[in-house]
Amino acid sequence: MQSIISGTSFPAIKGIQANAEYYTVMCPLKRLSKIFTTDQSQFSVDKRAQRLINEARIPDITNYILEQREKYVFSSITACIDGSCEFISIGQSKHEQRIGTLIIDEDAEIYITDGQHRNAAILEALKEDPSLADETISVVFFANKTLDERQRIFKDLNYYSVKTDGSLSITYDDKPDAIVSKTIILNSPRLTKLVHMESSNLGPRSKKLISHSAVNRATKLLCGTINYENHKKLIPIAANYWEQVVKNIPAWLLVCQDEISGGELRDESIHAHSVTFQALGIVGRYLLENDKNWKKTLKELKKVDWSRKNKNWDGRCVINGSMHNNPKAAQLTAIKIKLLIGSQLTDKEVLTEKTFIEAKNEF
Repeated sequence: MQSIISGTSFPAIKGIQANAEYYTVMCPLKRLSKIFTTDQSQFSVDKRAQRLINEARIPDITNYILEQREKYVFSSITACIDGSCEFISIGQSKHEQRIGTLIIDEDAEIYITDGQHRNAAILEALKEDPSLADETISVVFFANKTLDERQRIFKDLNYYSVKTDGSLSITYDDKPDAIVSKTIILNSPRLTKLVHMESSNLGPRSKKLISHSAVNRATKLLCGTINYENHKKLIPIAANYWEQVVKNIPAWLLVCQDEISGGELRDESIHAHSVTFQALGIVGRYLLENDKNWKKTLKELKKVDWSRKNKNWDGRCVINGSMHNNPKAAQLTAIKIKLLIGSQLTDKEVLTEKTFIEAKNEF
């Protein structure tokens, strides 16, 4: 191999995949802007090996870095070298031959195959927090790849990727709202029986009643603003409320006792769906703030007919026999629940209910 006269060098480890060499390096964040050919937008889709960058994604990733400054984590960026490169090992032994210096010719183009949004977000974060400059990210370099090969690498890296389920993401998250919802679930024998911590889409055979993501959304509606300053105080409040709700919905208790499955309830009733949990969160926030006897008021939940066939839910969360889950449906369902348990409506809810009834009577 002809020696490279001028170029960029990295300490590197050499590996082999499919009989081809690749190199892993630790790249200081401050160097990212200097090594990649980031603008591929001038190329047509058949001339590049990467999707066009989605600018809308960058602020979220940037904020993640800055807000989680002491805890952020990134997987490797993958890139392909279009040009000359040379690996110089530190010695001749088996291990020494795999450790050395990767030198990339200064005229080589280096295209990101996986991780362009991470790269762009890091560059933005560096502008706000220069202390990130000397931290590193691992970069995997593939060398001597044709355009067709680079396109195949992009396809292969993304083909088998699966987005983490929303419930599992929340279960593993350390944001305040996630801490609140998973703590109240895991500390409650009943809620542990009812809530699926890993899946948001529960099938008809699932024994669980509801997903963690649904309980998380409902708990945010119950508590309002949840942050690092107040989340510990909110945990016992939210836990107490949801325990009282469970105690007063007989069908949920049957699920806890394995006498009926969550799938059976979802098929025939509304109270095993996210929209109703959200509605109960809305109801709970009002009761906790305005009703000193809220536990007694919740006992009226035992009398509520939660069947999908019950006309009380038509046009609210049930439309043509199918469940609907959106903020409006949750609000209208919450209003009806409040009326059924004898709770007062706010002025805004009175107006919302009036508008709903008038619109319904027109048909």
